[in-house]
Amino acid sequence: MKIYISGAITNNPNYIEQFNEAENVLKSLGHKVINPVALNAFPFNYQEFMQICFKLIDLSDGIYMLNGWENSKGANAELSYANALGKNVYYQV
Repeated sequence: MKIYISGAITNNPNYIEQFNEAENVLKSLGHKVINPVALNAFPFNYQEFMQICFKLIDLSDGIYMLNGWENSKGANAELSYANALGKNVYYQV
Protein backbone atom coordinates (compact mmCIF):
# COMPACT_ATOMS: atom_id res chain seq x y z
CA MET A 1 0.00 0.00 0.00
CA LYS A 2 1.26 3.51 -0.82
CA ILE A 3 0.85 5.75 2.21
CA TYR A 4 1.29 9.52 2.34
CA ILE A 5 2.60 10.94 5.63
CA SER A 6 0.85 14.06 6.93
CA GLY A 7 1.70 16.16 9.94
CA ALA A 8 2.77 19.54 11.24
CA ILE A 9 5.82 21.02 9.55
CA THR A 10 5.53 24.76 10.24
CA ASN A 11 6.52 25.61 13.83
CA ASN A 12 7.56 21.99 14.45
CA PRO A 13 11.32 21.93 15.11
CA ASN A 14 11.36 18.11 15.07
CA TYR A 15 9.34 17.56 11.90
CA ILE A 16 12.20 15.98 9.91
CA GLU A 17 12.85 13.38 12.61
CA GLN A 18 9.11 12.78 13.11
CA PHE A 19 8.39 12.24 9.40
CA ASN A 20 11.50 10.12 8.81
CA GLU A 21 10.76 7.92 11.82
CA ALA A 22 7.21 7.36 10.57
CA GLU A 23 8.59 6.54 7.12
CA ASN A 24 10.88 3.90 8.61
CA VAL A 25 8.06 2.34 10.64
CA LEU A 26 5.70 2.22 7.67
CA LYS A 27 8.38 0.75 5.40
CA SER A 28 9.14 -1.92 8.00
CA LEU A 29 5.46 -2.91 7.75
CA GLY A 30 5.85 -3.39 4.00
CA HIS A 31 4.32 -0.13 2.75
CA LYS A 32 5.59 2.19 0.05
CA VAL A 33 5.87 5.60 1.66
CA ILE A 34 5.37 9.10 0.28
CA ASN A 35 7.22 11.47 2.61
CA PRO A 36 6.61 15.15 1.72
CA VAL A 37 9.65 16.24 3.74
CA ALA A 38 11.71 15.33 0.67
CA LEU A 39 10.09 18.34 -1.06
CA ASN A 40 11.85 20.74 1.31
CA ALA A 41 14.93 20.52 -0.90
CA PHE A 42 13.06 22.49 -3.57
CA PRO A 43 12.18 26.22 -3.52
CA PHE A 44 8.38 25.95 -3.28
CA ASN A 45 6.19 28.49 -1.54
CA TYR A 46 3.38 27.25 0.72
CA GLN A 47 0.69 27.18 -1.99
CA GLU A 48 2.96 25.32 -4.42
CA PHE A 49 3.97 22.87 -1.70
CA MET A 50 0.32 22.12 -0.90
CA GLN A 51 -0.58 21.65 -4.58
CA ILE A 52 2.17 19.06 -4.89
CA CYS A 53 1.08 17.37 -1.66
CA PHE A 54 -2.48 17.04 -2.95
CA LYS A 55 -1.16 15.40 -6.12
CA LEU A 56 0.87 12.99 -3.99
CA ILE A 57 -2.26 12.15 -2.00
CA ASP A 58 -3.98 11.43 -5.32
CA LEU A 59 -1.31 8.79 -5.95
CA SER A 60 -1.57 7.22 -2.51
CA ASP A 61 -3.82 4.49 -1.16
CA GLY A 62 -4.02 6.13 2.24
CA ILE A 63 -2.78 8.88 4.52
CA TYR A 64 -0.95 8.51 7.84
CA MET A 65 -1.60 11.33 10.30
CA LEU A 66 1.27 12.05 12.67
CA ASN A 67 0.64 13.10 16.25
CA GLY A 68 0.05 16.85 16.42
CA TRP A 69 -1.59 17.05 12.98
CA GLU A 70 -4.57 18.81 14.56
CA ASN A 71 -2.46 21.95 15.03
CA SER A 72 -1.46 22.16 11.36
CA LYS A 73 -3.44 24.06 8.75
CA GLY A 74 -1.77 22.04 5.99
CA ALA A 75 -2.31 18.64 7.63
CA ASN A 76 -5.99 19.47 8.22
CA ALA A 77 -6.33 20.38 4.54
CA GLU A 78 -4.59 17.14 3.52
CA LEU A 79 -6.87 15.08 5.75
CA SER A 80 -9.98 16.79 4.35
CA TYR A 81 -8.74 16.19 0.82
CA ALA A 82 -7.95 12.51 1.52
CA ASN A 83 -11.38 12.03 3.10
CA ALA A 84 -13.08 13.63 0.08
CA LEU A 85 -11.27 11.12 -2.14
CA GLY A 86 -12.24 8.19 0.09
CA LYS A 87 -8.64 7.39 0.99
CA ASN A 88 -7.84 5.14 3.96
CA VAL A 89 -6.84 7.23 6.99
CA TYR A 90 -4.47 5.98 9.69
CA TYR A 91 -3.42 7.77 12.86
CA GLN A 92 -0.13 7.52 14.72
CA VAL A 93 -0.58 6.06 18.21
